[in-house]
Amino acid sequence: MAGATKTVRHCWVASTNFWGILRRSNAISLGKKFIMSLKAVEEVSAEVPADDFQALEGKVYRTIEMYKAAREARLAAERDVQRLRQQLKEREEEIETLRREAVQFRKDREEVKRRVEKMMRQIDTVGEEQVAS
Repeated sequence: MAGATKTVRHCWVASTNFWGILRRSNAISLGKKFIMSLKAVEEVSAEVPADDFQALEGKVYRTIEMYKAAREARLAAERDVQRLRQQLKEREEEIETLRREAVQFRKDREEVKRRVEKMMRQIDTVGEEQVAS
């Protein structure tokens, strides 16, 4: 029980410091909340044995660590998403450039094909003229 009393005193001191800062702005309201908070801490410490409180404290610390790890993972995921979005944008730009080039190559191919066909007709015409002569 000595550990629980020590914890209650520690909580009371922390609460006193915290509420003392806030009391300046709204002394009456915060004073009532402080008394209610202090009573709640006293009631909890009276109901909860020291071992249970330590177990709860351990769970709170583990929860805090899990929260920190989750926050770090979220930040890493957000960085990955940002990087992937940038890569996707670059790939889309590359694809658009390749599409334009492909269209231009098709046009060039059609132009070369048209010119070759024109030359072939001229060759055929020249060949027919030589045969006729």
